[in-house]
Amino acid sequence: MPAPMGDHLATDASLHLLADHLTDALATGELEPCLLHVATPDADGFDLGVKPLDGLHPTDALLGTTAPAEWHAVGIATHGWAYHVAERGDPARRRHRVHVVTLLSRSGEHAHRTRADDEDLEESLGGEAPSGEQVDLLRRVLGLPTDPPPCDPSTYWSIEWLSAIVAADQPIETLSDAVVLHPVTELLRRGTSIGGDDLVDVLTAFHRVLTWDRMRELATLDRFSVPELGPEDAAWLDEGSFARFLLNRCPPLHLLKRRLDAHCSPEAADDVLDLLDDLGVPDTTWPDLVRRPRPAA
Repeated sequence: MPAPMGDHLATDASLHLLADHLTDALATGELEPCLLHVATPDADGFDLGVKPLDGLHPTDALLGTTAPAEWHAVGIATHGWAYHVAERGDPARRRHRVHVVTLLSRSGEHAHRTRADDEDLEESLGGEAPSGEQVDLLRRVLGLPTDPPPCDPSTYWSIEWLSAIVAADQPIETLSDAVVLHPVTELLRRGTSIGGDDLVDVLTAFHRVLTWDRMRELATLDRFSVPELGPEDAAWLDEGSFARFLLNRCPPLHLLKRRLDAHCSPEAADDVLDLLDDLGVPDTTWPDLVRRPRPAA
């Protein structure tokens, strides 16, 4: 029988005190990186469960997991590295050790704490709302919905297209050469070409048909490949978490745009960028990382 709501509220409030304690323990080495769960409170209080990660990445440990009904909250305690945003473009930037604990309850309450060896960095990180892949996965472990996708699917398909252009064996001399490498061409029958006045219409329709949910559905049927994601895990994710999982494993679109000049003629590069503008694809800076970072040793 579920505990009274008042007990849940009390547990949610105590999660913040628990997060403080766990973060201090993680920073001092008393606690190793681990998964956490808090049992639904009863007359005797609540139990804290700890499962060491033993070198496993939190994503690998959480993906596809469903919390038992008696778990009121789940969480992660882990180490990592961070640096000041102002130093992002500086090759000599200094990385700082960080220790992070995130607890999430079934009511959606977040208790998120960060410790860093730099007080200014800790203050800036502490002010950020918890978000990202691990928060998505914690929500799915509890069966909670995640935030909507961060961008339109056209961003993903444009990333795939530009990635193919910069990986091409031969320089791209014309827009037609570039369009041959667009994912839509792979889906059309071989020998079918697109171009001219219908190009924007065909690509716009392509973006509208292959929505995030449609891609996720195809992934559950093993008809759309996503790195590090099997069909059952794709079904476990929802639309927003699926979109971020996929985009986290892609190079940022704005960096690919900057690389076009090295792989295309000036005319072709301009035409590709103009086409992206005509399609309404934003010059997004998301995601910042090409791949998810591994935990620090």
